[in-house]
Amino acid sequence: MESIQSRAAAFERDLERRNRRIGPHDWSFHVGGGGDAVVLLPGGAGIAIGWLDLAPALHLAYRVVAVDYPSTATTFDELADGVVAILDGEGIGSAQVVGQSAGGMLAEVLSQRAPDRVRSIVFTGTGLYGPEDESRLAARVAATDSTPWEQTRAAAREALRSAWKDSGEAEFWVECVDVAYQRSGQRGAANSLRCLLDLARRLPELQQQPAWQGPSLIVRADDDSLITGLHLQRLRELHPHSEFRPFSDGGHSLLVSRPSDYVATVTDFLNRHRGD
Repeated sequence: MESIQSRAAAFERDLERRNRRIGPHDWSFHVGGGGDAVVLLPGGAGIAIGWLDLAPALHLAYRVVAVDYPSTATTFDELADGVVAILDGEGIGSAQVVGQSAGGMLAEVLSQRAPDRVRSIVFTGTGLYGPEDESRLAARVAATDSTPWEQTRAAAREALRSAWKDSGEAEFWVECVDVAYQRSGQRGAANSLRCLLDLARRLPELQQQPAWQGPSLIVRADDDSLITGLHLQRLRELHPHSEFRPFSDGGHSLLVSRPSDYVATVTDFLNRHRGD
């Protein structure tokens, strides 16, 4: 496999970066390829470069849209509406959606708010937060708002190194997230947590509404320490007919720890549900 720096350069070369003002938020996203549309929703760091291994594998056969999240959004509803606006602007009627971690939670919200824009969903390293997460997330929001910013960034770097300790490319990803933190600032980092807190508080609403029941795939590593069995159970209950692909190991981000397996699993599903 090429170095991660070469793969990142290929991502930037193959996908054009675009910027758009949508409501009160400034969005950045990457577009490349042609054909059936696939939207890639990253995790909580909100960086499209996180898809640097999947996007190049798709762009020759699909029209890929990989988004960066605006640091000013405080709810998944705002993010979902922004994704819809991007689809509108790009002339895309509906798309297959891949969401990792917080991106999978966003995919769930998107499918409920705009079900006609979604043709399939791949949920990876994700589930649904609930009441048991509210106090923890509220404390993290408060701490992020009040702790000296450099101290927060240092703690985040160490947490990421611990989460990705088995990856030889961990330092690249730690640097990418830290650059995103510098760009979003202290308020932006707190806002990403506010999105998660809002979702946890609104869990009953999500569970009461009819869930989207199109083709879906849930991918999970058994040793994911961030998404609990209860989080996963809630998602599977909303999508009882979803395909399920477990891995015995790989942690929270299989795209980082097992990129070849991740790409093969996701592309196989997407290829079976093409719309063109």
